[in-house]
Amino acid sequence: MEERIIRLPELITYHRINEVWEESIACFCTKSDMKNISKIPPVLADMFSFIVVEEGMAHYILNYKEYNVQKGDMLLFSPSMLVSLTGCTDDFRCMNLMCERSLFEHMLSSNPAFQTYSYYFCRTDTPVVQLKQEMQTAILKCMEQIRMAIITRNTYQKEIIQSLVYTCMLLVLEVIEERVSSLPVSLGRTERLFHDFMALVVAHYKREHYINFYASRLSVTTTYLSRIIRRQTGKTAAYFLGGMLYAEACRLLTRTDYTAQQIAEELNFSDQSAFGKFFKSKAGVSPHIFRLKGVNR
Repeated sequence: MEERIIRLPELITYHRINEVWEESIACFCTKSDMKNISKIPPVLADMFSFIVVEEGMAHYILNYKEYNVQKGDMLLFSPSMLVSLTGCTDDFRCMNLMCERSLFEHMLSSNPAFQTYSYYFCRTDTPVVQLKQEMQTAILKCMEQIRMAIITRNTYQKEIIQSLVYTCMLLVLEVIEERVSSLPVSLGRTERLFHDFMALVVAHYKREHYINFYASRLSVTTTYLSRIIRRQTGKTAAYFLGGMLYAEACRLLTRTDYTAQQIAEELNFSDQSAFGKFFKSKAGVSPHIFRLKGVNR
């Protein structure tokens, strides 16, 4: 079956999900009778997802590997993962927290500790984690708070939702750090090089948009660094740099009054036109239209 990329707005329409905030964050309960849930064809979901199974069982195919998940399992999906749900029991129930890629990547850049997420997604072969009972309870409670914050309108709704998502990320981070710490302590040269590249990206992405800067700082050739990034993640350096720039551009457009020219300067584009072309290639609309949509939500 043909693989395709699905984004959060398309997914919420497909499943008729109501608990969605600004087409950026969705937090909802999935049951076996949910619209279009019985089988999901292989898709590359361009978002980050946390899924906690509360009851029953489901069968997933993740990056061509089969997994039977059950109560207490947490699934962690990144945009590079091929996901397919092939079936579930009648009593299957899980909570889902899905975050649009640019917003999640901005959150990753907001806290150095969150760099562990990048390590986890790139190093682990198993995107399923068995939660301890107390951690399962804590994460599910936080997800329910996010769901309620989405459907309850108030003056500080955005701030409340973002704060709760941040809290949930910290809870999940504790589980991820435990998994990452169980991996071999001594990283291979290629893994260490990729980790050092990501640390540099977080520190310099606003000013340095091209791989040659990072290769120079790491004392390797651009060709070698490109090959290592591709080998470790299946992605290019431009994917990571562009993702960080786009996430920050979205934040500046929705949370500040900066003009497009000011944002272009903040993110070190040569001019407003270059920024506009970059942004439209990612969002499908101009920065002006993107901001108007955000204001009118």
